[in-house]
Amino acid sequence: MINKAAIEVFILAGGKSRRMGTDKGLVKFKGNPMISHIIEILDKLNLKTSIVSSNEEYLKFGKPVYKDVISNKGPLGGLYTALEYSQAPMVLLLACDMPSINRKGIQSLMTVAEPGKIAIATDRTQISPLFACYPRSLKDKVANALLADELKLQDFISKQSHVVLDLNSLGNTEILQNLNTIEELKAAESMGNADD
Repeated sequence: MINKAAIEVFILAGGKSRRMGTDKGLVKFKGNPMISHIIEILDKLNLKTSIVSSNEEYLKFGKPVYKDVISNKGPLGGLYTALEYSQAPMVLLLACDMPSINRKGIQSLMTVAEPGKIAIATDRTQISPLFACYPRSLKDKVANALLADELKLQDFISKQSHVVLDLNSLGNTEILQNLNTIEELKAAESMGNADD
């Protein structure tokens, strides 16, 4: 288990959002920007939170906003930026387009996390690299992967020591749903989502 004080959260909001057509984190979900639902949960948990984005509009959420240290490298580049700026031993990396993230899921991930290992969630069909804890000690390995243009986060994780949180066994798989289109957004809005 990782102590709350040993974790710093970084929300990735730097994607191209091609399918949504606009910056996903700022799209309204149940009346508020998608990213604000995640920030609200993190604030309830009293977790230090920053945002990785080149869009200065994210400053309105009152959190530090960092541009990618190495641009156009996708989520792995976002992870590198988080590891570069974090002061904590572990970084909790989240995507801005997962508004069903809840307190139970984050606490469960922190419970299975171990020092020096990646802790990643799965719904048994796939792992979710953007609902995962990464040790800051991996920064050089991430840098090497970026330099080699090996940008798939799932491939990177498979080569590292990691532990897996099975969200199926918790009945909490909805938190891994990311919303890429207006249709997915509307479908998710019509369903209830747990925020505890």
